[in-house]
Amino acid sequence: MAIRLRGLIFALAYFAIGAAVAQDLQPVPELRARVTDATATLAASDMQKIDAKLAALEVRKGAQIAVLIVPTTQPESIEQYATRVFDAWKLGRKDVDDGVLVLVATRDRHVRIEVAYGLEGAIPDAAAKRIAHDYMSAHFASGDFAGGLDAGVDALTALIDDEPLPAPPSLPARSSQQNVIVMDDEPWWSPVQLVAGIMFGAILSTLLLLLVMVRFVYNFVLGHFPAGARPYAFGALATLPIAILFRHPMAALGAFAAGSTLGSLVNVARPPRRRDFRGGGSSSDGSGGSSSDSSGSSGGSDFSGGGGSSGGGGASDSW
Repeated sequence: MAIRLRGLIFALAYFAIGAAVAQDLQPVPELRARVTDATATLAASDMQKIDAKLAALEVRKGAQIAVLIVPTTQPESIEQYATRVFDAWKLGRKDVDDGVLVLVATRDRHVRIEVAYGLEGAIPDAAAKRIAHDYMSAHFASGDFAGGLDAGVDALTALIDDEPLPAPPSLPARSSQQNVIVMDDEPWWSPVQLVAGIMFGAILSTLLLLLVMVRFVYNFVLGHFPAGARPYAFGALATLPIAILFRHPMAALGAFAAGSTLGSLVNVARPPRRRDFRGGGSSSDGSGGSSSDSSGSSGGSDFSGGGGSSGGGGASDSW
């Protein structure tokens, strides 16, 4: 009975101490803006400058970076407090988890960059440590908090810009394939697209001509068309990849013009008189004689988290 009573006393004491510690934890501020300064360290102009950079990043890439400055995180470590803040603010987009928290504790002389799972590839722990130490703590040690945060935000933004992320809803979708050029904001009559189509169409047509001038390839691709239509068929053949690549009518028109013109200049209406890859005797277009080569030769008050989650990684530093 005495043992049970002693165990009950220990349990009650444990929960009482835990409750007391929980009451003494630093509160998590409400998320209202991209830059939250609970210490009045930054000037209003500095906060606006940093907020503008973070807002531009969110519009451009969809990722969210938030800055929080507090006097201390005690009795918790800065890592523990950063996790609580991240979980409460839910930085980054849901299911993308592309959020970053920059936490500065001025009295503790600690800084923490907390990175969500979705940006671990762009900002590994080693990179977060380097930014915190080289770009931020170096300024903080001399009292230049605005300069340190500005430099740190620039470094984080550069890494995120290089990371392929799902396009934010406010921007036109871009293909994840690097070889696809998407210019949804170009007008249909764009002269730039026309010139680009002519240039790339001429290069592609030249390369295709070397292939089409092989006789059995010629017969398969162009031999079914009337002679007068073969230059235009060749132009259409060169246009198809450009149309898929640029997805713009003027680019396709330029490629068709370049391909058709080249096809007319080299006279693709006539079959080539040369040996094909299958070997054998000489090939001809209806008359005897030896074969010959006739082919030719490219921040604001409405800021809120997007539903992301923490737990990715990060790094801390002191100054």
